[in-house]
Amino acid sequence: MLYGPAADPESLALLQPFRDQIEREEYCIVNDADSEHRQEVCYSVGLTQRGLPELIAGMEDFTEFPQGTPSLMHHLVRTLLARGGNYGEGDIFEFHGQWVRLVPETLYKAQCNVNLGLYGEKFSLLQVAPCAPNPTERKGTQPICLN
Repeated sequence: MLYGPAADPESLALLQPFRDQIEREEYCIVNDADSEHRQEVCYSVGLTQRGLPELIAGMEDFTEFPQGTPSLMHHLVRTLLARGGNYGEGDIFEFHGQWVRLVPETLYKAQCNVNLGLYGEKFSLLQVAPCAPNPTERKGTQPICLN
């Protein structure tokens, strides 16, 4: 896939289903893995069009959540959009007993092929990391860093 915004016919055809879903639902969630499948991630696409950071989470971080990381990401994005998209680094949210914190993420950008195809380098990421309800406590999370 060309790093974009992609303009060649093959890349445009590959990206069209994502564009269609973003048009219908305001965003989409993409499941992806590095080329050696050492780490699988789930990330949002479409928030950039609203001037917001995209969100990314490791699949292994939310295995306890019903339907795992993709389900948590859908809940989180829907909630954030319903609140007007007012979120940023350090914010904490709770969904069905799972607490998450938005933390800076810059190391995995090259693996977000759909965002790169649609927006080129003009998008930012926040990692969705598990956390404890007490903001001063930290819970272990896997860093996303495969570059």
